[in-house]
Amino acid sequence: MKIKKVVWITGGGTGIGKELAKLFSYKDYTVIISGRRLEKLSETSRYNPKKIIPMKLDVSNPKDCLRVSKKIYNRYGFIDLIILNAAIYSPGSIKEINTNEIKKVVDVNLLGQINCLSFALEKMKDSSKGHIIFISSPAGYRGLPGAGMYGVTKSAITFLAETSRLEFSKFNIKVQVVHPGFVKTPMTDKNQFKMPFLMSPEEAAKRIFNKLQSNDFEIFFPKRLIYPMKLLSILPDKIYFFLIKNLVKVSG
Repeated sequence: MKIKKVVWITGGGTGIGKELAKLFSYKDYTVIISGRRLEKLSETSRYNPKKIIPMKLDVSNPKDCLRVSKKIYNRYGFIDLIILNAAIYSPGSIKEINTNEIKKVVDVNLLGQINCLSFALEKMKDSSKGHIIFISSPAGYRGLPGAGMYGVTKSAITFLAETSRLEFSKFNIKVQVVHPGFVKTPMTDKNQFKMPFLMSPEEAAKRIFNKLQSNDFEIFFPKRLIYPMKLLSILPDKIYFFLIKNLVKVSG
């Protein structure tokens, strides 16, 4: 009898997380999806109710993350793959510091990933197996006007993924990071500018899913957007700042 694998997707009620849950459920996976809005999770689980299991979770609450992590392990024995996808989007200038808003973004986008990972990571290390995927953003490649604290947290997530890749390989734990371009979701609907090469969450999820078995550390798309951003990120400071100031409109 083939043993089904278990995948845990945070932020599984909408967008990329929702579409990934659907894809995994049609393979040999039990899919755990978590998020703050139970109605959205339930909506996702209806696509394949026998395989998609919703669990309400606020990733910014460490005790809540520990509770859900233990619940998954007690019920299914192991988590083969964790996709750390939960995030909130708060774009805009940082010229006016709003500490409450900053704390909320950091608590979800950065600390939330660590909260979800801490218990499962110890189990993966003990078993010498596991797979972790961090959903980051090219907004974290280098400082961008208007990216606000969202970009700061995504830069930190990429750094965390790189460090994890280096440190966890000796435990036979696979680590990947995803840098998607613009994907049409409730988060990007907040943007007031035209988003180049905008793609559907279904297409984004397929591209991620198809790369899971690869040895690539970074999963990124579309190339026609990400390659220029990668080039910008390695330019000397003077050239980078000059180009960004002239290419990107800075409000205020």
